[in-house]
Amino acid sequence: MATNRDWALRMIPVLTRWAQATWDKPHYYSHLTAAVGHKTNQIGNVMGNIQDIIDDLKKKSGKNIPTLNCLVLNKGTGLPSDGFDYVIPNYSKLSPDSKRGEVRKLNYEAHMYDWSWVLKELGLKPANVTTADKIEKIKKGVYGSRGEGKEHKALKEFIAKHPESIGIKGVKLTQTEHGLLSGDSLDVYFECRKKQHYAIEVKPKASPEGDIIRGVYQCVKYKAVMDAMRVVDNDNYENQTLLVIAGEMTDLVKQIANDLGVKYVENFNYKI
Repeated sequence: MATNRDWALRMIPVLTRWAQATWDKPHYYSHLTAAVGHKTNQIGNVMGNIQDIIDDLKKKSGKNIPTLNCLVLNKGTGLPSDGFDYVIPNYSKLSPDSKRGEVRKLNYEAHMYDWSWVLKELGLKPANVTTADKIEKIKKGVYGSRGEGKEHKALKEFIAKHPESIGIKGVKLTQTEHGLLSGDSLDVYFECRKKQHYAIEVKPKASPEGDIIRGVYQCVKYKAVMDAMRVVDNDNYENQTLLVIAGEMTDLVKQIANDLGVKYVENFNYKI
């Protein structure tokens, strides 16, 4: 049976991937356990083991190594749990703003660090999400994109009429095929009274895995473009994206979405 230390060693490559590529995206404890296929109510102990492993290597090598622990957040607070005192003494006594500043500073240090020697020293391999061959096939559209069929249109129109079905309230403007300055068109677009704008990307049940992966990256793109459009709009609204899928997401797609901080709804039920 795997020990907490064993699970910690499996999690370190995932954390170094996050540090290198998505250090400024939200990652949660549930994302970390899902990434290694482990359900545990002892995540605090596992996180402690991760820090112990890093601290032991620091002593052995004489090199300074940043912490990886603050890359993982509590969904409720958007911050590491108060158990982070184990890494930063008196962390729990800091104000929320001070905690955020400390976390961002430490995560940036982890982002700038060369983790390759750490993985090698610990006998670990990088946690690649998928193979290079599969990535090339997705880029070239080998898995296909079905365009707008009847199901896609029905799904889009249902969400436009029922924003509450995906948890969006206080809508004051709804559009389908809403245009962005990049030339992209959003499947569904909402503006809400609390100065929140939503871009909804929908995928019908028949969508292949590659097309859903493209949907994840479309959400990343739309968020960046919408944020940039605030310069033109001279306003301070908040932009959010959501990927809604009538089918079920594969573990690979979930992993990519979690890494990139893209929110999603799968197995979405609607009436045609």
